[in-house]
Amino acid sequence: MDEDTSATNFMIRDSLMQQLVPKQKEPITPFIYQVRNLKRDHGVSTVLVMGGSGDYFAAADTVIAMENYLPRVVTARARQIVAGRKDVRRPEAPAELGVIKARRPLARGLDPRLAGKEKLAPRT
Repeated sequence: MDEDTSATNFMIRDSLMQQLVPKQKEPITPFIYQVRNLKRDHGVSTVLVMGGSGDYFAAADTVIAMENYLPRVVTARARQIVAGRKDVRRPEAPAELGVIKARRPLARGLDPRLAGKEKLAPRT
């Protein structure tokens, strides 16, 4: 997933938003609270391309930084940063991810000629 193209409220709720909007009034459980459950409960790994949210450092098995267009493993430094953190979010997800329903993509959704041409319009 690319942070730049994902909805912010899908990816994370920082500690300030948690203080302003209580969990019971927020219908979305951000992915940060499910990413480890997804791996543990279902064996599904996630690759996140991030540039603005270090909150995922604590959930990451490996942190790779791009330096001069070259990848460099910086997991140890990310762990040091997390260990010294004072601003901590409260967990918002259950301990387990739960059942994932079997789904299959529709054939028309795989047609590359339609990429970027389908649009949604609100009902008036």
